[in-house]
Amino acid sequence: MRFQAVLALFLFITTVSAVAAPTLQEKLTEQWKRYDQARALLLEQVQKTDIPAAQRAISREAWEKILQLPEDYAFTPQDLSDLKNIQARRIQIAKDKAKLDSIINLDRIRAKKTAKQFCEKIPKGAMLHIHPGGTLDRALAAKLLADVNAKIEAAELLKHIDSTGGNSMLLPEERAWLSQIPADANYLTLSPADQKTFSNYLFLPPGKQPFPRFNSVFSFLGYAFPEWEQYEQVLLDFAQRAVRQGVLYAELTTSTSDDLFKAIAVVEQQTGLVIRVNNAFNRTRDLDTLENGLQTLLSYPGNLHLVGIDFLDNEGTNPALEKGQILYGTLLHKHMKGETKLRRTMHSGEIGDVRNPRDAMIMGAERLGHGVNLAKDPVALEYAAKIHEPIEINLSSNLRLSDVDKISEHPFLNYLRLGLPVSLSTDDEGIFDIDINHECQIAIEQTDVTYSELKKMAFNSIRTSFASESDKQSLIRALSKRFHQFERSHGY
Repeated sequence: MRFQAVLALFLFITTVSAVAAPTLQEKLTEQWKRYDQARALLLEQVQKTDIPAAQRAISREAWEKILQLPEDYAFTPQDLSDLKNIQARRIQIAKDKAKLDSIINLDRIRAKKTAKQFCEKIPKGAMLHIHPGGTLDRALAAKLLADVNAKIEAAELLKHIDSTGGNSMLLPEERAWLSQIPADANYLTLSPADQKTFSNYLFLPPGKQPFPRFNSVFSFLGYAFPEWEQYEQVLLDFAQRAVRQGVLYAELTTSTSDDLFKAIAVVEQQTGLVIRVNNAFNRTRDLDTLENGLQTLLSYPGNLHLVGIDFLDNEGTNPALEKGQILYGTLLHKHMKGETKLRRTMHSGEIGDVRNPRDAMIMGAERLGHGVNLAKDPVALEYAAKIHEPIEINLSSNLRLSDVDKISEHPFLNYLRLGLPVSLSTDDEGIFDIDINHECQIAIEQTDVTYSELKKMAFNSIRTSFASESDKQSLIRALSKRFHQFERSHGY
C-alpha cells in the first residue's frame, strides 16, 4: 500500500508539473510584459531631468535583468526551434497567397530578362531612408568638383579621418595616393587621371567594405558641395531622378536648418516630389549632447517639412540602448503627453549588437532602418510581427556594409511575409552607384518576390511614412491611380 501511495503521489506531481509548464505562447506573452516593464522604467528615468543624462541612463545589466524571464519561462533551444518553424510556416502561407494575388507573373519577367525595363515603369510610392548628401551621383560630382575647384588639402583630410578614433578609415593604398598630392594643388590642377581618382573617393569602392571605410566618404563630399548653392543642386538632382523613377514622396535624414527647409520648398515646387525630413542625431555623441540637441529641436518653430528624428552612424560601436535611450525615451514621453508630433525612426540592425532592433522597438522607435539583424533573434522578430513594426530596407547598402552576402539571403521578404510593413529605399544611392530602379531589379532577379509584394511595399512606403494623414491620403490616391494605369498597360 505504501508503494502504491508513493507512486500515486509521484504521478500526481508529474502530472501537475506537466500541466503547469508554460507554453511557448505563454512565454512570449510574458516576454512582451517584460518589454513593457523596460519601457516603463525608461519613461520614468527620462523624467529625472535634475540629474545628468548619464546618471539617468539604465545600464545594460539592469536592462537585461528586467527583460530576463523566470527560469521556468526561459526559452529553451526547442522553444526557439519551434518558433522558427512556426514563422517559417507563416512565411510559406503568405508567399503562396502573394503568388495567387499577383495579377502579373514575375517569373515571366525573369524568364525574359526584362526586370530592368519592368522596374523603370512600375510605380514606387515613397523612399523613407535617404541621406541627401549621399545621393550625389558621378555625373553631378564631376561637374561640381570642377565648378568649385577646391584646394585638395590632403594632409588635413588624413588628419581629420585619423581623429575619428577608428570611425573613419582609408585603405593603405588610398592614403598613399592622397599623401603624394602637392600641398598647393586644386582639383583642376590635377591631371585628368588624378581628377578621376580623387572623384572616386566620393563613392564607395567595389565589394563589401567595413563601415568606417563607408564613413570616410563623407569627409570628401564637401569638396563637391561646400556651400548651399551646390547642395541645392544635389537635392534637385536627386528629386528629379526620383520623380522620373516613379517616386512620389521622400523622407530625408539630415541635420535641419532654415536653409535646408527653404531649399526643400524650392525643390518640391520644381519637381512635385513631396519631401519631409527626419532630424539626424549622431550616435557617436554622448548622452548629454544628444539630449541637448533634442531640446533645441523641440524648441524649433513648427515646420511643415520636419516630421521626426533618426539615429545614425556606426551602430557596431554605438548600440541602441547605450546611446539612444535618453533621446528616444524623452521623445516618446513627450509624444505620449501630446507635447510633440515628431515621430521616431532609428538605424537599427544594420550591423553590431543583435539586441539593437529589440531595444529600439522597446524604446519607441516607430520604424527601423535596415533591420537586417532582427532576423537573428526570433523572439524579437515575433514581437516586431506582433506590433507590425515597419522596416526601411536598403538592399544594396546591406550587401555592401552588413553581413548579407547575397540578395537572395536578405531577410526582407521573410519580414514582409510575417506581416511587417516593409518598404524599399536606397540609403546613400550615389555613394553605392544605384537608384530605386536598381533595387527593384535586384529584388526581382535575385529573390522570389511576387508582383503583389512589390505593390504592397510601394503602398507600405506611403502608409508607414511620417507624412500627415491628409498627405498620406492624397499620396495613396495618386499611387493607386498610377498602379491602375500601369496594370492596364500590362493588359489588366
